[in-house]
Amino acid sequence: MTRLFYLIQSAFLLLCLIGMSSYTVYGQNEIDQDGKNSLPKPMVVAIDSIDEDAPTIELNPGAPEEKAQVKRKKKKKRNVFWGIKAKKQYTRSNSKGKVVFELFFVLPEYETPNPYAPLKYYYNPKERKIERKSTSNSKYGIPLHGSYVKIVEKDTVTTGYFYKGLLTGRWVWYGSDKTIKDKKFYYMGFPKDAEITYYDSKQTKVKEVIPYQHGELNGIYQSFYESGRKKVVGSYKYGYKIGNWTEYYDTLDRRGQQRRKKLTQYRNKNNVYRKDYAGPKVKYEWDENGKVTHKSK
Repeated sequence: MTRLFYLIQSAFLLLCLIGMSSYTVYGQNEIDQDGKNSLPKPMVVAIDSIDEDAPTIELNPGAPEEKAQVKRKKKKKRNVFWGIKAKKQYTRSNSKGKVVFELFFVLPEYETPNPYAPLKYYYNPKERKIERKSTSNSKYGIPLHGSYVKIVEKDTVTTGYFYKGLLTGRWVWYGSDKTIKDKKFYYMGFPKDAEITYYDSKQTKVKEVIPYQHGELNGIYQSFYESGRKKVVGSYKYGYKIGNWTEYYDTLDRRGQQRRKKLTQYRNKNNVYRKDYAGPKVKYEWDENGKVTHKSK
């Protein structure tokens, strides 16, 4: 029994020696406040001791460094408006002793403007001036297309845009003190807020154009026959009919001109609120053959 006790004690001492030797492999033991051994400190390994040939965790080791890709903004193409590269032009003239410049662009070649639009603008290179017409014809010149600026004695007085000969976008007129005197918006030749009705569902045949601007009747009024020819043309200002209003027949004369039916005069366009206005006056009437049937005195 005594021999067995000594054998057990010897085995226990041997196990203790083995445990102590294993702690010294990792580092020195920490001793707590009670004097008992705690877990050993882990051995600290210096970074310099790491093998330089050890494998890395790079995604593509050995590959050349790629330069950071910088997103570049696309440069706006010069002289390009609505996908069309236009030609830059200018005119110079004198008005009341002041030098007037007009800076604008034109289409690269002639293209017929929308026939329903009331006004078309062309550049006549022979006369070196801008022509404003109610009809389309290549003899007038090349349609304006792009930005427009009018300068009088180094002061900008008008800015706007043209689309294939037609007023479009924001147009601004400035006073002598450089403040905004007037501002209007157009779309393909018509006031942006205009009420337009059509004969067909595809909206290719215009029936009537009522020129509303800022909720008020302002601009050129037009109505058409289904053939596309003009029926009535006139102007509004501050909600009133002004100037001459013309009615047409749906026929052409020998020269290809549309025959007129009636010409009526309304308020003076330069003095809408005049007190002596006596109402509209029919100045002329014609029959279908172009013969005058009525002429006011």
